[in-house]
Amino acid sequence: MKAGRRQVSTARGVALVRAIEMTRPPGTRVSSDPYAHRFVNPLSVQGMRLVGALGINRLTGIEGLMNFALARERYIEELMVRELRAGIEQIVVLGAGFDTRAYRLPDAAIVPVFEVDHPATQAAKREALHGVVDPLPANVHFVGVDFDRDDLGARLRGAGYRETARTLFVWQGVIVYLTREGADRTLAFIASHSAPGSLVVFDSMDSAVLASASATGLHFFTTAMGEKVTFGIALDEIVPYLEARGFADVEVFDHEAMQRAYLARRSIAPGVYIASARVH
Repeated sequence: MKAGRRQVSTARGVALVRAIEMTRPPGTRVSSDPYAHRFVNPLSVQGMRLVGALGINRLTGIEGLMNFALARERYIEELMVRELRAGIEQIVVLGAGFDTRAYRLPDAAIVPVFEVDHPATQAAKREALHGVVDPLPANVHFVGVDFDRDDLGARLRGAGYRETARTLFVWQGVIVYLTREGADRTLAFIASHSAPGSLVVFDSMDSAVLASASATGLHFFTTAMGEKVTFGIALDEIVPYLEARGFADVEVFDHEAMQRAYLARRSIAPGVYIASARVH
């Protein structure tokens, strides 16, 4: 599968999880995305709901991953609002996929938002939002990047990114598909090309859990979307890992914290976590 098609497929799979959540009563949703249905086939939503009702998602471990995706959505959305209200000057969404926060969070309208992704994914996103979000907000900048070929810094600067501005980097649902070297390159860019106090937030999976039988559902789910999980960072290593790469004030929100904060009686995949850290 070509890279562009694969990335569209992955983005659509995550949007499907959000669209399914929108079929629940408002008071029971972990997170809400009123645009999620624009990116998916309604029959896929109904089919996955039926699979879930039959208990298949629970047996395969996919249910815990879907709940993690929803908790991740909620946590990062809340973090974005906090940072915007605290004076963050711009947002960079790395691997933006079909993320819609820039279109539905009022606080996001006050700063430049740079959505970085493969041009094929961005074209599919524009098409899906046509007629619903028209015109697209003037503060949102699509930065088309082929990560295998293009210079991320050059592309961002060409779109108006300011290296002297305090920036929030949202790096959601990406790092597990990279190599350690690929992750290091992105973190090195953030640490050396953003202002002190800038923040990066990303999700990962404990490498020990990733290599265990309990990750079978993750491998099945991501393979079905055309991706392969390749990289995890041990939970007890994430703080020194980030500190060694120029970051401080590391915070980790693990699967137990997500369970307590958002999921009540729902299950969640073991070993998943969200980390955030500031540039020195």
